Amino acid sequence: MVDNGALAVRAATETRYDVILMDVQMPVLDGLSAIRAIRDHERTAGRSPVPILTLTANAMPDHATRSTAAGADGHLTKPIRAATLLSAVTRAVDAPG
Repeated sequence: MVDNGALAVRAATETRYDVILMDVQMPVLDGLSAIRAIRDHERTAGRSPVPILTLTANAMPDHATRSTAAGADGHLTKPIRAATLLSAVTRAVDAPG
């Protein structure tokens, strides 16, 4: 867990995670910009992409579209039920890629 988007990018570039849960609204660097930076680093470093799920209170369809455009593998709206989160994580981790 990190306190802002810039630290999320740093953590994701220094450590390989099974899945990243990214809050969209974070200080210093927002979640979508952090996802773009992580995806850029993965491409530059030749790393396979880690599954990233966005978490947000923004439930409008365009918010999910923007998450996908940034490179997220899924978009979950708050409040999140445990079963929904576990299902999304399972799909993201098991997805081919």
